[in-house]
Amino acid sequence: MKPNLYTKMFLCGTLLLAGACSDDDEKPKKSTNISVVSFNIRVDNPVDGDNVWENRKAAAVTMIEYEQPTLIGLQEAQPHQITYLAKNCPDYAWYGLGRDTGECPPETDSYAAEECMAIFYKTSEVELLDKGTFWLSPTPDVPSKGWDAGYNRSCTWGFFRHKPSGRNFYFLNTHLDNSGTEARKRSLQLIAEKAKEFNSEAHPMFLTADFNSDTDETIFAPLFRVMHDARKLATITDDRATFNGYKETATRKLDHIFFSNCLAYRFKTLTQNYGAPYISDHYPIKGLFVIPRTK
Repeated sequence: MKPNLYTKMFLCGTLLLAGACSDDDEKPKKSTNISVVSFNIRVDNPVDGDNVWENRKAAAVTMIEYEQPTLIGLQEAQPHQITYLAKNCPDYAWYGLGRDTGECPPETDSYAAEECMAIFYKTSEVELLDKGTFWLSPTPDVPSKGWDAGYNRSCTWGFFRHKPSGRNFYFLNTHLDNSGTEARKRSLQLIAEKAKEFNSEAHPMFLTADFNSDTDETIFAPLFRVMHDARKLATITDDRATFNGYKETATRKLDHIFFSNCLAYRFKTLTQNYGAPYISDHYPIKGLFVIPRTK
């Protein structure tokens, strides 16, 4: 049986990975390394009691400082949360539009409700070349609610240049609807179509999201035709649940990282204490990838 494309890339990448250890501090060669975090930050909601944003926000910064991801896909991020992270993580710039207005969230220290699927990126490692947002609906070019979704849902994308290697790549970040079964199915079909449309030149591509679904569901079939599940294919990985609901026992894997045209070295669910018992009602997840130096 002929090896598939990912297998071929894995075999070709063996030399790059040979010197890498399991610790995040000892990674594959810097020239080809990209680390990605997906993080449902959880809206600022007073019903969370001791786990309100005010008690978690410093821990969110600590996580970013400790993990040092190249890119972060945030879900549920509100303007004042984005403002706090931007002020306290000066190594990062960000892009995103409000899911309801389609406008850039304002810089504010006061509570602001509209959610944004923001992308944070480390400016020393990557340069943003192009960007955009589409909505998960039959009218993706305008803020809109799709199918049986309970809320407007959007997908933020960026086209980046990786400074150490010179390679360009795409990064997408989204949040599927929590209540609309048909919406989740159609949203994944749309994302898969957009991924093919964007990436005709076969650049490396990453997708982060709270999918509100586990990848064993049939709705992921269109996405699996164009991208891979980092949790399943990473050389070093775990199978921990990501939704914890502020309880010690997490129950469901709802957060995933997909990728294409590169190698997944490590996948990790970030369950440690960064200064608060729970950084969110979801654990962040992190993927470490090796991109080819040249096409």
